[in-house]
Amino acid sequence: MQREECIFNLIPKVVMQPVKPERYRSKHDPKVEPTGSSFGVHGTTKLVGSNLGEVGRMEKPGSAKGFGRVPAKPDPKEFIKKGDRCSTTVDASKKPSKFTYSGSAKPTIVKRDEKPIMGLKSAKNFVTANAVETILAVPGTRARAKNEPPQYTKKEDYGKVPRYLGLVKDEIERENTMIEEFVRQNKNFIEEESGRAEPMDERERIELVNALKAKWDHVNSKYQKLCHNVVFDTLGKVRRKETFEKELTQLEKDIQLLEKGHVVITQNNDWF
Repeated sequence: MQREECIFNLIPKVVMQPVKPERYRSKHDPKVEPTGSSFGVHGTTKLVGSNLGEVGRMEKPGSAKGFGRVPAKPDPKEFIKKGDRCSTTVDASKKPSKFTYSGSAKPTIVKRDEKPIMGLKSAKNFVTANAVETILAVPGTRARAKNEPPQYTKKEDYGKVPRYLGLVKDEIERENTMIEEFVRQNKNFIEEESGRAEPMDERERIELVNALKAKWDHVNSKYQKLCHNVVFDTLGKVRRKETFEKELTQLEKDIQLLEKGHVVITQNNDWF
């Protein structure tokens, strides 16, 4: 930023030279040995305070005084006895009782000097007995089973029409009969009703045409407000536009049909 012109700028300014302060000198004696320094101790085996002077030498801590030395000699008569460190006291006078088994024991092993009973004989013919038991035995289910495919040609109903097919056929015939009877009864009534037709009054036709045109104008006014949109971003707009188009198309067809002149109305309210 430039300074504005002023007459005072012509006057030379006095430059003030800063006064250099005196050098700092400590009030303590620099030759006194340190009393709490740890300089030169890190990375060595020396303890903190070993570099202090004679005046301020620190004593070793209590943990370092006895390092590597046993404080007292062990007494050979004082040693840990059995059960001294146990939480529960054990009475040595009580002896454990002998284990006794309450169940039945196995028979003892036969000794070598014991001999079996000799001279036992039997008159049973085991060959004949086994043959008789085998002949009289009833074969089980596994013996009667055979891993063979079933023979359908040997069944009792082979080649016959199943019973359920006959029941289904009868039910279909009953339904067809009921439908034919219903059509026969209503045929005459339908013909009579379809034959009744009356011409529409001319005044009523004109009023109906005018009402349809008024409705077409009303729907068309709503449709014109919507059809100018280029993008239909919602589903509601699309459905509303399609509904208006269908309604206008149907109204135009009805107006064209009524404007032909002669209109006939049937009993079912169909006019053509």
